[in-house]
Amino acid sequence: MSSPMKPTALVLAYILIAVRIGPGLMKHRAPYNLKYILTIYNIFQMIFNSYLFIKVWNEMQAIRSLMISNCQIDRTDEKLLECLSFGWLYLINKVVDLFDTIFMILRKKNDQITFLHVYHHSIMIYLTWFGIKYMGVREEYGIVITINTAIHVIMYFYYLVAAMGPQYQKYLRWKIYITKIQIGQFLVTPLYIFASVVKGCQMPKTYTFWVTIHACIFILLFVDFYRKAYKKSSGIEHRKNMAKKCEKST
Repeated sequence: MSSPMKPTALVLAYILIAVRIGPGLMKHRAPYNLKYILTIYNIFQMIFNSYLFIKVWNEMQAIRSLMISNCQIDRTDEKLLECLSFGWLYLINKVVDLFDTIFMILRKKNDQITFLHVYHHSIMIYLTWFGIKYMGVREEYGIVITINTAIHVIMYFYYLVAAMGPQYQKYLRWKIYITKIQIGQFLVTPLYIFASVVKGCQMPKTYTFWVTIHACIFILLFVDFYRKAYKKSSGIEHRKNMAKKCEKST
């Protein structure tokens, strides 16, 4: 946490590996079978995110902060340090999330390493680091962490089932709902900030601008992904079904 150069170096190394080095090394190699590694990794992520969700949920007082005059929850120094430790663990989890990309590279799933994927993993490290370093303990962060960790528990459970083999993948028809929830989470924090501003809470202008801009970027990118991944596939399925009906009718 001492210098922004550390997360910057990490993110630059990640982008270089994800875009150039990783795919280049795997170009002439067969994809690895990581079934057991992915199973352990997904279970770990579910436990890690569940722990953070419970801890932050029990401490967060987002509604109460809007009910008091100064919008600030009084916490002891020990409690503030504990809350910051949860934020630091959340940052570490964002670093661990980078293994998602490493596993994609090793399995030669390069089509999944999209701009949205790389941007999302990269910017979350920056957003979390700057939030902990310069903004301290705020209820807005509690909202972000609780929603995001809850979604990640569901998401890594989905990945866990997918990693168990084709015989279980037939049950994975609810990925579209995960994407919808992901889009929804990016609306919650700006709405809470708006409510805080209307209430008259003192909100740092730089922080408000930073969060709002990136929330809008995430919404646009995820909506575009949703449109390409689900609307297009549903259209293809519809055309296939119509073709089958035509064949039967003839």
